[in-house]
Amino acid sequence: MLRYMAVVGALCAACAPFLSGGVPRPDVDAAVIGAAVGVVLAALLAVVGDRAARVVAVVAAVCSAAAVWWLLASDLLIGLTGADLPVLAVGSLAVAVGAVGLVGRRPEAGGDRRGRWRVRPSGVAAAVVVAVAAWFAPVGAEAVIVRSETRDARDFAPEPLVERPGGRQWAWQPPADVVDVAPIPHGVAVATRDGAVVGLNGTDGRVEWRYARPGAPVGAVVASVDRRTVVVTFRSVHDTRAQSVVVLDADTGTPRFGMVVRSVLVETGQVQPGARSLTVRDGEVVTGYDVVNGEPRWRWSPPDGCTSWFGQVAWGRTTVLVPTVCAGTLGVTALDEATGEQRWQHEVPRVEADDERQDVRLHGTPDGSVVLFQAFGAARTPDAVPDGVLDADTGRVLSRPERPWTVRTDVGVTPLVEDSEGGRVTGLAALDPATGATTPLPVDDCPLRTADLTTATTYVRACADNGRELTLVTHPLDSSPPTSTPVRLDGSGARGRPDVLLVAAPGALVVTRTSFGGTPAPVVGLR
Repeated sequence: MLRYMAVVGALCAACAPFLSGGVPRPDVDAAVIGAAVGVVLAALLAVVGDRAARVVAVVAAVCSAAAVWWLLASDLLIGLTGADLPVLAVGSLAVAVGAVGLVGRRPEAGGDRRGRWRVRPSGVAAAVVVAVAAWFAPVGAEAVIVRSETRDARDFAPEPLVERPGGRQWAWQPPADVVDVAPIPHGVAVATRDGAVVGLNGTDGRVEWRYARPGAPVGAVVASVDRRTVVVTFRSVHDTRAQSVVVLDADTGTPRFGMVVRSVLVETGQVQPGARSLTVRDGEVVTGYDVVNGEPRWRWSPPDGCTSWFGQVAWGRTTVLVPTVCAGTLGVTALDEATGEQRWQHEVPRVEADDERQDVRLHGTPDGSVVLFQAFGAARTPDAVPDGVLDADTGRVLSRPERPWTVRTDVGVTPLVEDSEGGRVTGLAALDPATGATTPLPVDDCPLRTADLTTATTYVRACADNGRELTLVTHPLDSSPPTSTPVRLDGSGARGRPDVLLVAAPGALVVTRTSFGGTPAPVVGLR
């Protein structure tokens, strides 16, 4: 039985370096390889060696097992691990038990000092136990790390998106500093610095679900355009090369699947959930994964003669918009997010000068309705549209702003035209993307803003922030008089710092502070 355990344990150790190391070890890791070699050598000495060799095997096996389990414990404490260390830990433990049991065994009769290999039920059972334990070890390690509380799916429609603060407020006090906030079907998902993400009900602020990896800081929280999927990324406190991407059901908080991606893809916004696919852009390749189970659905790369190295990818409601630079044109290619097939394309001719900047910039609105297209280095021909607001689903040119570099699409459903000088806003207007018409907005009402957003009918700014309190100034886009709503954000804030998050969500307009240190600021909902 002991020999069987040692042999199967050695096989597990030999396989471990070829398994994923997760976020802590995204590349080949010398420590894992060294520990695996030590475990295999210890098993070899224990099984075929004489008594002196078995003594050496015991020392090597115990030391290797101690090192492996220490590494695994370190992973568990930071909330992240891969499949390699759990499998190696099981293998090293099996080899250590086998080596210790074999060290005192006398050679069997008949002159065979290595003993005889006989098929015994106990040996087969021990081998099966070790193999099964190694197979489920990664799942067990994940279960030790993750804290997940879910709720049942709701069979009623989400609350309407709140576009202006009302007379009622609720507040939720987070246990740690807030990192990010994203809208979900019935409220908001709030990420905190202790490695947790909670779903708050938009009507009263109560916690609906929770997903946590204690010890693993949250890198980002991104919601799909339809708000039914939330992507949470976790990073290691020791290694910045990769992050763990976890896809959650935004209504129930149920984990769907996870993957490991390079940190630069998360930090540059190349990972985005859609209604049916999670799309990841790595270099020139865009890959769509099924948003439910994580299976690859499609892969796109630029056609011959074209490149897509520069410029950000944008996302529509049902499309993925990729900038393309070809031999004679600059353009954007819209891919169906479910199939990866080309849905539409918008191109303009390039100038022939080699010394002029030539690339494409795309800026989409958070709701995925429109995208601002800018082509630098395009030839000015009568029928070309090098700068314009396009419908993200059809590619139709909706409007052509006179100064596209002043257009902000990241602020919300309604883009803004914003002029600034010396870091201060000097002119502001809401842009109707369908017609190109603008609605002037006052600047003097909020000379120093810390956050802003637009909805279909309002423009909301966080103003007069003194680190403890701020005022939400709401400007209706129909030129009605603005309203002011005071909000108290007790916590360790800093006056005038752009650390305020403002999110329009179903059930409430949510505001909070992301600065860290001291007392965490509350999450406040206005409805």
